Amino acid sequence: MADRNVRLLLPGDDHSTRCDFHLHTDRSDGVMAPKALADSCRRAGLRWWAVTDHDTVAAWRELVGTPGLVPGVEATAGLDGREVHIVGLGFDPDHPAMAELLAGIRQRREERLAAILARLPAKLRDGIGLDDLRDGRAETLTRSHLAKTLLRKCRVKSIYEAFSQWLGDEHLVDPGLPGFPAIAVVAGAIRAAGGVALLAHPGIYRQDAFITAALDCGLDGLEIDHPELAPERRSYFDQLAAERGLLRSSGSDLHAPGARRPGDWSLPGQVWQPLWQRLGLPGAGSGDGGPAKPAQPAPGAGLHTGILSQR
Repeated sequence: MADRNVRLLLPGDDHSTRCDFHLHTDRSDGVMAPKALADSCRRAGLRWWAVTDHDTVAAWRELVGTPGLVPGVEATAGLDGREVHIVGLGFDPDHPAMAELLAGIRQRREERLAAILARLPAKLRDGIGLDDLRDGRAETLTRSHLAKTLLRKCRVKSIYEAFSQWLGDEHLVDPGLPGFPAIAVVAGAIRAAGGVALLAHPGIYRQDAFITAALDCGLDGLEIDHPELAPERRSYFDQLAAERGLLRSSGSDLHAPGARRPGDWSLPGQVWQPLWQRLGLPGAGSGDGGPAKPAQPAPGAGLHTGILSQR
């Protein structure tokens, strides 16, 4: 059975407008290898897509030159003691500001995981260190890696148990834990590298005041649609973007093959156009979202020249 949250193309749109700017590989907490994800995006007929692994561009480096690929990342920030995820798109992955930011966040993640591990009951943590979380594929260690390790060592019965009882956000709102950089710092580095900074999956934060506070930190836009988002919330985020003059994006937040497929949370072509234009994507502004001749980004458009392949 298909995922009940899958978004369908609206009348008048076609598959040439399909994009997915929120996808993961096993270079962070996804399951698919970068090449497998690229093959899945090709089969889905995506016009543009981005690997947005947590705090790493390792998969992008493996896929440079793949048709439709836009540089992306899901960078980790903090606000009021909570973890907040920022999707960066169209930046220069080799820019010093991004390299410094992402390396620092990966280091902070490991410090934070070590602190979380130390707080677990002895029956769960004994005999487990950070090296046990490394799988030889991921450049970024996440709570998912800790949950999988606890499951593999039979300390919990399921990933769900690990998060619901120990590792979920509700258990980690604690100023005593190593924190992540402020949203403004993350957004500033992304923009310094020529990209745009978007609030990822705002629906998970639930409180409107928290969401608007995050946007007030200097973000360029937000994902107005994503999995497990009620229709009324989609409408709210769309209106919020319109009122604030923000860019709209969406994505499947795909981590593994299954009910979710690349592009299932795509938007109508006319909704994509401002983001495409900001990123300097070839064909942006052509109106129909169809194939267009390659074009160089305008100065300041945001897309790092030379790292995008026309479909």
